Amino acid sequence: MIQKYSKSLLRACWAGAFGLLTLGLTGCASVGSTSIYYFPSTTNLYPPKPKNAPIPILGKSPDRPYKSIGNLTFSSTRGWPFLRDSILYNARVNGADAAILRETNSRQQTRLVTVPPRFNYIPVPGPVYRNKKGEVYYGTTYIPDFQPGYVFPSTWTITSIDAEMIVFKK
Repeated sequence: MIQKYSKSLLRACWAGAFGLLTLGLTGCASVGSTSIYYFPSTTNLYPPKPKNAPIPILGKSPDRPYKSIGNLTFSSTRGWPFLRDSILYNARVNGADAAILRETNSRQQTRLVTVPPRFNYIPVPGPVYRNKKGEVYYGTTYIPDFQPGYVFPSTWTITSIDAEMIVFKK
């Protein structure tokens, strides 16, 4: 009987771990999802760059002649590493030689987060029963435990970028 419960508990643990892994992989935004914010400014198509191709992110226009091929403009709460990786991803996918970071903006936004009230049920070992044949049965009682809801402020930093993708003229 113990082995039966152990196997079902182990199976439930594996299912929960797989569910969390799946949620972790699909619930997060990837840099590839930012491609919807890329707007091409030309009808010319350029071949994509390799994944490890160095793409400089410039703070001003370069001294060399260049041509603009598109813009990437969006906001995110994921921070600067995500924004930088998004610029590099979109530049490589669209064949840009460099990106010019035209504008950046950060702001704080505070929201109230509500955690609703809930009941938890705490298992308590119950009485032990013995039937007429002498077999022992263990009972479990569940006691309700009320958790009141609460509200707390949560502050997020929202960062916006405007990057221009360019190719150098030859």
